[in-house]
Amino acid sequence: MLFKNNFLELTAQGDKLFIQVWIPGYDIREFNNIMTALPVIHLTNFISLRKALQEATGELVHIGNIKSRVDVIVSKDEMQASIYININQKEIGENKETISVEIIKALEMHGVVEGIENVYEKHLTAQCETVIARGIPPIYGEDAKLLYYELSDKKPIVKEDGSINYYELNLIDNIKAGEWLGERIPPKEGKTGLTVTGKLVPGRKGKDFKLKYDKMTVHEYEEDGKTVLRALVDGAVKFDGSKIKVDNHLVVPGDVGYETGNISFDGYVTINGIVKDGFSVTAKYDISIGGKMGIGAVGKIFSKEGSIFIKGGIYGKNIAKIEARKNVYVKYCNECFITAGEDINVGFYALDSTLNAQKVLLDPKHGKIIGGTVTAEVKVVSGIIGNKSEKKTVINVQGFDRNAIRKKFEELLEKYKAMLEEANAVKRQIEVFEYNLSGAEYANMEEYNKYVNKYEDIIDEIRILDEARKNLQLTLQTKGEGEVGVFEAAYPETFLEIKKMQKKISSIVSGSFYAENKELRHN
Repeated sequence: MLFKNNFLELTAQGDKLFIQVWIPGYDIREFNNIMTALPVIHLTNFISLRKALQEATGELVHIGNIKSRVDVIVSKDEMQASIYININQKEIGENKETISVEIIKALEMHGVVEGIENVYEKHLTAQCETVIARGIPPIYGEDAKLLYYELSDKKPIVKEDGSINYYELNLIDNIKAGEWLGERIPPKEGKTGLTVTGKLVPGRKGKDFKLKYDKMTVHEYEEDGKTVLRALVDGAVKFDGSKIKVDNHLVVPGDVGYETGNISFDGYVTINGIVKDGFSVTAKYDISIGGKMGIGAVGKIFSKEGSIFIKGGIYGKNIAKIEARKNVYVKYCNECFITAGEDINVGFYALDSTLNAQKVLLDPKHGKIIGGTVTAEVKVVSGIIGNKSEKKTVINVQGFDRNAIRKKFEELLEKYKAMLEEANAVKRQIEVFEYNLSGAEYANMEEYNKYVNKYEDIIDEIRILDEARKNLQLTLQTKGEGEVGVFEAAYPETFLEIKKMQKKISSIVSGSFYAENKELRHN
C-alpha cells in the first residue's frame, strides 16, 4: 500500500499502480497533492482515474506505473552517471542514510562502480538530476613539436624616437657544418582513462609531424630522445617554402679588389670589408657588404634573387650601379644608380642619385633627398626633399590602379580561404587515420603519408599567399593611388609627378601629396 484515506487506497503490484475507491466525491484536483507527496507514482491513465473516483465501485483499477525510487542515468560515453530521486524532500531529510544505501545499490545495478562521490555526505535534492559519479577521461598525448632555426629579421629597426636604424642589419644567417638547424620532439603517448562502469578508455598518442629539410645540405640525427637537424656544410640558412636548407655562402674576410678580382657566386655573399672602385659583385641571393667605409665607384653590385645590404654608404661618382631583385639597404647614397624590385631603404640621405623601386623609404625625421631623380611605383617617404639652395630634385611616383589592386587582393583572399578549407579537409582525413589506427599503423601507411605530404604542401602555399596578401595590403594603405610623404620640408625646385600629374614646389611645404580621382592632392 502506498496511500490510504477514507475515500481511496493506492497500491503497487510490481511496477503497476492501482486505485480502489469506496466512497464517491473525492475531488480529482486533490489527487495532485498525493502525486506531490509520492513522486514515485506516474499517472498514465487519467480517464480511468476520473471514472474510478466517480463510480467508487471498490474495484482495483490500473491508472499508472511505479517509478524507481532512484533512477540512474549513465551518459552515452559512460564517463558520467547521474541520479534522479523520486522521493519527496521531507523523506530524504528524515531517512538520508537509508536512501543513500538505495542509491548505492541502484548504481551497482546499473554497473556504476568507479568515480562515485560520497553519497552519505552529498546533499541530495528530490526530483532533480544530480551528477553522482565521474569517470577519468583519457588524456591524449601531446603532438610532436617542430622547431626550426629562426631567421633574423631583415627589416631596419625602428627606434623609440621614431627614427630608423638602417646601419645594422643582419641580412645573411651564417651557419657552420654541424650546427643546429632544427629539431623534432616526438609525440607523447596518451594516458588511459576509466569510465564509471569500469571500462578502460585508451589515450590516443599525439599526432606526429615530419621535419622538412634539404637532404643534400642538412641531415637528421637522433639525440637525447629527439630528432635534431644539423648542417652538413657551411653556408647561409634559407627556407625554400617550409623546407630548411643551407645555401652556398661565400665569405670574403677583407675587401673585394685586385686580390680577389670580380666576384660572381651562385649563392650568398658576405664581404667583411668593402668593394674597391671598378670591381663588381654578382650573387644569386643576398649580398652583405660590412665595411664601415662603404663603397665608391664600383662597377656593379647585383643580387639576382635577393637583397643587398651596404653597412656604409655609397659615393658612386656617377659610376656605381646597385641592383637587387628584392630590397636595398644603405646608409647613404651619393651619385649612384640604385634599382630594387621591392624597396630601397636609405638611412641618412640620397644626393644626386637615381633611385628606382616600388617604394623608396628614407627616415621620416632625418632622411634627405637632394638632387637626382627618384622613381617609385607606389610611394616615396622622406623627411626633407630638396634643400635651401633650391637644388633641382625630381620625384616621380608612377602610381597604381587601386580598384585593380583591391580586386587582386580580394581574389587572392578568396584563394587563401579556399586553401584553408582544403587544408582543414585534408587535416580531417589525417585525423580519421589517427583515430582509427595506432601510431605504428598509420605512420607507415602510404595513403596516410600521402595526405600528410599534401597537407604540408598546402600549408606552404598558404604561407606564400599570405605574404602576397600582406604586400597588397600595404599598397592599399597608401594614400590615393600613389603618394609622396614629406615629413619635414620640401623646398622650391622640387618637381613632383604622381600618375602623370605634375607639381613644382614654389615655397617650403610639408605633408602628403597623393593622386586621387585624377587630381593631385595635398594635406
